[in-house]
Amino acid sequence: MEPTARSDVPKTLQTIAYISIPNSADLEFLLWDLQDAIAAYAQLSGTALPRPVDLKANDAGSVADGIVLAIEDVADDETLTAIEQALERFGGTGTRVYAAIRAAQESTEQARGTAVRLHKACERHDQLWCGGVAICAGSGIAALRHSPRMGLLRRPFSEAIDKLVGAVRMGCSVEHAQRLGGGNAANVDTDGMVCAEPAVPAPIWRGVLKRLGAHAQDKNLN
Repeated sequence: MEPTARSDVPKTLQTIAYISIPNSADLEFLLWDLQDAIAAYAQLSGTALPRPVDLKANDAGSVADGIVLAIEDVADDETLTAIEQALERFGGTGTRVYAAIRAAQESTEQARGTAVRLHKACERHDQLWCGGVAICAGSGIAALRHSPRMGLLRRPFSEAIDKLVGAVRMGCSVEHAQRLGGGNAANVDTDGMVCAEPAVPAPIWRGVLKRLGAHAQDKNLN
């Protein structure tokens, strides 16, 4: 029998640090959707909701059981430095680390490369890489905030986020959470990532996001 990986051992996460690197509307949208779904499932199941760590608190008590990083797939030196600092500040030995990666293009290649770097960074800090989701939607996905969560436009991404929700709630890797929940772990790649792409052709997708973004901007101006 193969030994159980540390990231496959379930753990109830009491505290979670949700960190966006850099701060952007798209990444904040992904974290908002994730936290909203975690809260909804906690309410439905009658379980305790993990407490978000105050990212502005300047004390030693900010060490988290779990870290969720929302990042771009282009991890330059500045981004990697910020990630290392976040792991050092909010993580401890055995902290579960997850990621929601927004791909700049409708491709998973760069997102997978970023996942590999995150995995190595976790190993350097003796933290547990638990995988995550790669949202291959290009820029402007924040325009979907007011679209139905399981409607045509958001559904592929919502279903991927829900897999991440399951892993965070179980406190284990995305792949192992799928197996424990009786789901299909075949769509989890070797880097522990679930990739989600638009349900419509790329030209239509870009046009829809552009139109929704312009509509949201008009509403903000009025």
